[in-house]
Amino acid sequence: MRRLNVRPAQIDECIQNSRFALSFRPKTPELRQGELLLLQLVKADAVRLGKVRERINFALVFDRIEPDPDGRLSRLYWPTEHRVWPWIVHCSMTIPTVPFSLEYLPLAANDKYQGQDNARYIDPHDEQWILPFIRWSLGETPAPYLDSIPTATMVQKFGQPHTLAAIYNHDRIARQRPISKRKTVVEEFVRNEWLAASLKVYYEHRCQICGKSFLPDYGVELADAHHIHYVAQGGPDVSSNILVVCPNHHRVIHATDAHFNRDNLAYEYPNGFQERLILPDHFVYEGQLGYNV
Repeated sequence: MRRLNVRPAQIDECIQNSRFALSFRPKTPELRQGELLLLQLVKADAVRLGKVRERINFALVFDRIEPDPDGRLSRLYWPTEHRVWPWIVHCSMTIPTVPFSLEYLPLAANDKYQGQDNARYIDPHDEQWILPFIRWSLGETPAPYLDSIPTATMVQKFGQPHTLAAIYNHDRIARQRPISKRKTVVEEFVRNEWLAASLKVYYEHRCQICGKSFLPDYGVELADAHHIHYVAQGGPDVSSNILVVCPNHHRVIHATDAHFNRDNLAYEYPNGFQERLILPDHFVYEGQLGYNV
């Protein structure tokens, strides 16, 4: 595992192409395929943005490193930077994290991670404190078996605001990287079921429209995830396009082809009846962040 320092303007490029540039090739030890590279906001920017405790929101998964002796690749990949680097790091994917900062974790070698150099090696015995924040289940290729903290206990471990922030980090990646398709007899759109699972956990499996929970009466947690704009019709697989609903409301929405009014966060049915969301959290917070579907 390594720590990289990045500026806010660089993060979307890192997310979109899973790529980074280095002035020096790490040699003690060498970068290993599959190694995590933590994208940490430069401290001055974190202070300016009020993100001192949330400097890390994403990680790259290292694949290979490529020399750029004449700067051709640097100019190709970062034409507006007006500089070149001798090494280009290519990664296989971008993983969202629950927001955190290294300096607020009880790391034995914390002083070593505070400089501006890249890519700073993180001692293996410090990784145990970092791994719970890595949300493999919300990555481009979901791997929930790698999550140190299961999706079902995210809220208990991190709290609602940080759970929602991890979901938004997934959304930022999804907006930068188009939804993939599998070529089958019937075209199938790939969705991240763990995004829906995380939202269900956040709302404690309660319907956002009526608040119904099946747990008190039936002893089971039962809720559906409904894509407002169907993925098969071009809708994005992001939280602002998903509602957590009870099976009854899910069937009614489909049966009536109800319209979701984002202005007042309400479903409008053909007979004129309206139902406003009683649990609108992730729509409200995302609106405050300025995101759109």
